[in-house]
Amino acid sequence: MKKITKLIMSFAVFVSLFSFSNVTAEAASQAKPLTLPSGYGKLTSNVWRSDLITSGNTYQFDYQTSAVYSGNKTVEWIKTSWETCASLRNGASMSIGISNDGVTVGGSSSWQNACKSAYWLNTKGQKGAYSERRNAVIKPKADYRWGTVSIQNEAKVKLKGDARTFAINASV
Repeated sequence: MKKITKLIMSFAVFVSLFSFSNVTAEAASQAKPLTLPSGYGKLTSNVWRSDLITSGNTYQFDYQTSAVYSGNKTVEWIKTSWETCASLRNGASMSIGISNDGVTVGGSSSWQNACKSAYWLNTKGQKGAYSERRNAVIKPKADYRWGTVSIQNEAKVKLKGDARTFAINASV
């Protein structure tokens, strides 16, 4: 009976440790609005990131960005441009889920800021530009500085009949 009790206790400790290691950081989001001049309406920059989770020897998170115009003007183009950053060392890398998207730091043991950017441009007259939901991977875990993942999204719009472009940033 003592062996069974020890086995059950060991299994419970293993399960609790495993569960703890899988959820490691809170999700985050921001919607940042900009009221445009001349009664043109509003431009909003949106950014969202999921929990940072452990998977093998990596950290992973999903993220999404968008630029949304609400107003009665015709949109010439609208763009969401995002940059994902993390502090890495010892040749670690981060991928942000698009082609040719990897960034790798040098072999130094000093922490280095690694950033990768991408964008989505909509020229079809629609009022939004949306990145697909993407998955980012940081590897190896030991060479990521905890709490340093950040995503900045710039929403930018050009309205027909106005020479200006308007922009607003959101970040998590």
